[in-house]
Formats: sequence, structure tokens, C-alpha cells
Amino acid sequence: MISEVDLLVLKLSDLEKQASELRVNRDKLNTEAREKADRRDELNKKMAELIAKVKDHQKQRDEENKKVQEFKEKREVVRKNLVEAKKEVDQIKEDEELEPLPKPPIPEKVLRRNLKQLEWKIQTEILPAEEEKRLVQEIATLQEQLEEAEAIRTLRQERNARFSTYEGFKAELNHYHKAVIRTAKSSQRHHHEMTKLFAEIDEIRKDADQWHKDFIETKKTADETHKKFIDVIKGKEKHQKELQKIRQKARVDHFREVKESIEARAEKALQKYKDGKKLSLEEFSMLVERGLV
Repeated sequence: MISEVDLLVLKLSDLEKQASELRVNRDKLNTEAREKADRRDELNKKMAELIAKVKDHQKQRDEENKKVQEFKEKREVVRKNLVEAKKEVDQIKEDEELEPLPKPPIPEKVLRRNLKQLEWKIQTEILPAEEEKRLVQEIATLQEQLEEAEAIRTLRQERNARFSTYEGFKAELNHYHKAVIRTAKSSQRHHHEMTKLFAEIDEIRKDADQWHKDFIETKKTADETHKKFIDVIKGKEKHQKELQKIRQKARVDHFREVKESIEARAEKALQKYKDGKKLSLEEFSMLVERGLV
């Protein structure tokens, strides 16, 4: 029959084995939990970096969109100016079809030179009255021709200026239209990059959430294993105390039994002494130690 002590020793051995297995399993689970947490943190860091890139693209996209709006507003102003300028150009073309702008018969440069020569002649030469009268009349005619030539030149310059303004508005409109298209494409590129990054972030977030879920579950299992380990350790300590009490009691009982045995032998030796019987050396020593002889 197995004694209580042996049962406790077997129980302690089993608890020690359980504690060792639980400790190993707990440490393994904690290591797995840390690895999963590290992986989750890496993904969250990467996600934060991508979010920063998204914000940068968003900022640039918004700036480009603002420029697009500004270019559109400028283009609209130029378009309205172009419409008005075209009306003026069309009116000029229509007027010229009805009454083409004349060309001076004598170039303005020639008229100025001739006029200058006649004026110098009158001022520097002594002429007969009839000759001087003729030259004055000729000067007046030249002045009228020059004024007409200057008026035609001014009209032609105004006409050319209107056409030039019209062509300028056309070029400016084309410039702003291209700027709108170019800037809108740039904005679209930033938006496209944002869309790609959002998709990537979404995948990383799902992955990070799964790693976090796995971490929580693994940590929970590790904590439960640790609790079991603590319970086993407490059970082991309880049984060790019980075994210690039993062994202590056994030692006390053994000491008492030994003492009682010695006392009994001492009384028996004393009785032999009183009866005058021969004592052994051990019996005699026992009586001497107790002061009985």
C-alpha cells in the first residue's frame, strides 16, 4: 500500500512536470505574441508613412485644383474679351468689304519731303508774286494730301492694332486653355496616386488588424497559461507544506518513540539494579546519565 508521503511525492513530481510544461508553453506563447505585436507595429508604421504620402499628394492635388480654377477664371475673362475683339474685327472686315481702306497715291514720306522742300524754297528765295502764290497753293495741297495720308495711316494702325489685340487674345486664351488641361492632368495624377495609396493602406490595415487580433488571442492564451502555471505552483507549494508537516510529525513521533523506548529500558535497568541483577555496560551508563546510581 502506498503511503501518504509517497502519494504526495508522486503528486509533487506530477505538478513539477505540469509547471515545467506550462512555463515552456507560456514563454513560447509570449514570444509569439511579441512577434505578432512587432509585425503589427511594422505594418502600422508603414501605414503611417503611406498616409503621410497621401496627405502630400492631397495637398498638391488641392493646390493644382486651385490653379485650375484660377486658370479657368482667367480663361473666361480672356474669352469674353476675345468675343468683343472678334466683333470689332468682323465689323472692320465688313466695313472694308463695303469701303476698302484707300492707299495714299503719294507715299507720306514723299509728301513730307516735297512739302519741306517747297517751304524751304519760299523761305530762302526771292520769288515773283505769281510764283510764290503758286507755291503756297501747292504747299496747301501737299498739306491736305499729307493730312489725308496721316489719317489713312492712323486708321490702318488702329485696324492693325485691333487685329493684333484679337490675335493676342486668341494666343492668351490658348495659353490658359493649355494651362487648365496641363494642371488638371497633374491634379488627376496626384488623385490617382492617392487612390492607389488608399487601396494599399486598406490592405495593410486589414493585415495589421489581423495581426492585432492574433496578438490579442495569443496574449490571452499566454495569460491563461500563466494563470494555470501560477495555480500549479500554488498547488505544489501547498503539497510541499503538507509533506513538510507530515515529515515533521514523523520526526517528532520518531523522537518520542525513541525517548519512550529509552525510558522503558532505563526503568527496566533500574529494576534489575534494585533486584541485584547484573547490568550490562549500556544499562549501567543509562542509570548513571540519569543519576539513578
